Amino acid sequence: MELEKKYIYQVYVNGSFSKAAEALFVTQPALSIAIRKVEKEIGAALFHRGQRPLTLTPVGEMYISYIKKEMLLEQEMKQQIDDLHGLMSGDICLGGTNYMNAYLLPPYITRFTRRFPHIHIRMEETSSDQLINLLKEHKLDFTFSCDESVIQEFENYESFSDHILLALPSHFALPETLLSKALSAGDVAAGRHLAKDAPQVELSDFPEIPFIAIDAHINLGARSLKIFEETGVNPKRYIEVPQLVTAYRLALAGIGASFLSDRLVDGTEQHIRFFTFRSRYAIRRYRLLLPHGSYTPAAVKEFIKLLKTSD
Repeated sequence: MELEKKYIYQVYVNGSFSKAAEALFVTQPALSIAIRKVEKEIGAALFHRGQRPLTLTPVGEMYISYIKKEMLLEQEMKQQIDDLHGLMSGDICLGGTNYMNAYLLPPYITRFTRRFPHIHIRMEETSSDQLINLLKEHKLDFTFSCDESVIQEFENYESFSDHILLALPSHFALPETLLSKALSAGDVAAGRHLAKDAPQVELSDFPEIPFIAIDAHINLGARSLKIFEETGVNPKRYIEVPQLVTAYRLALAGIGASFLSDRLVDGTEQHIRFFTFRSRYAIRRYRLLLPHGSYTPAAVKEFIKLLKTSD
């Protein structure tokens, strides 16, 4: 890409000439002169300079749209050249939430890197909403979602799943009828909660237990609300946290009950009980999502194959 276009795009990204100059390692006067030259050639300003942060003029919006198309073509050309090398070079960029990157993806990344050691993997980590925005902007090769309304918007492939459990500190007194249905961390790690005859409880059996709620902007937080609505339970909310991992750590500390993914349980946890419960929302099935209308590199295709052969 021409240098001037890189300059213009960086100013668009940063919304500031000074910040863009810093990111590009050039002086601000040199950057301004280069962009003024382009504006003179096309006969129109690209930025509203009186606004902070800088915004695009209508001509600027059109110009940036063509820069993005050019960037995408350059990216696809590089990917296709890498593919001609037979997976002996190249890179992929995947995106996930903190939970996905820390608890779901590591075993798949391990298998992939052992099989294709010359492929460089870059992982982005942010919220689910932001991941979808990055995918739409072709800044990710793929991401994951278990939200059906999101999945249907993209070309998607089966990936992995998790099961939602109720975690309850063991110091809370329970009747024997419930204690007999409790699972230990070792039971969960061994997959006994997945057995067809695994004991299940009703959430209404825990009316007075303080509940650690998860922010509704997080998938499990929104799913928790659906679970309570489905079961007709109005929980005694004790505290609200932004992440499911935080909720689980607080449950382990004895603060209250929480929903959690079975993927968080490593089998060594003590002083906590786990319960399976009846709900159509208790299983989350994730799908790998690809960006619209872009070339799918061979390395991404191999990652999809890997997901199909394991869980």
